[in-house]
Amino acid sequence: MSPSDKLIEQVLLLRCQIGDRDAFADLIERYGRPLRYFISSLLGNPEMAEDIFQETWLTVIGRISSLKKADAFPAWLYRIARNNVYQQLRRTRQLSRLSEDVAVLNPIDDEVFSSEDAARVHQCLKELRPEHKEVLMLRFLEQMSYQHIAEVLNCSSGTVKSRIHYAKLALKKELEK
Repeated sequence: MSPSDKLIEQVLLLRCQIGDRDAFADLIERYGRPLRYFISSLLGNPEMAEDIFQETWLTVIGRISSLKKADAFPAWLYRIARNNVYQQLRRTRQLSRLSEDVAVLNPIDDEVFSSEDAARVHQCLKELRPEHKEVLMLRFLEQMSYQHIAEVLNCSSGTVKSRIHYAKLALKKELEK
């Protein structure tokens, strides 16, 4: 994000914090599409995804005044969305327990996927477990740092690296099918 984009976002967030409805609309416009995709990909149900999307923004509107750092907004937003998704999945009993203690001795470096593979990757993402989908999407589609992903997932950056490693292996397996 360029310095001018960061400044614009900071001003936008400050306006939201004082209750400016136009600023909220701009914020939703800015983050709406990628957030909707993130939620929809994790759930696999468009109608349920729309409900979670709305619920996420209602939570943001209600709590934005408590946000201290504008830089933390993307991680904060995605964490709210993720929590809402997982609450919904628990309600519908579709979620298996996640292990927070998975470790990798030698994590591999991030790989870059070519544009030719994008459609195929998006299709294969649908087949992955939610914890694999979310780390891959946050890292490669939202281009979040390991630290920001750790904030979203409420875990250590080592756990994030581990999950990305295993998610890449799962994605590779799907791509080879």
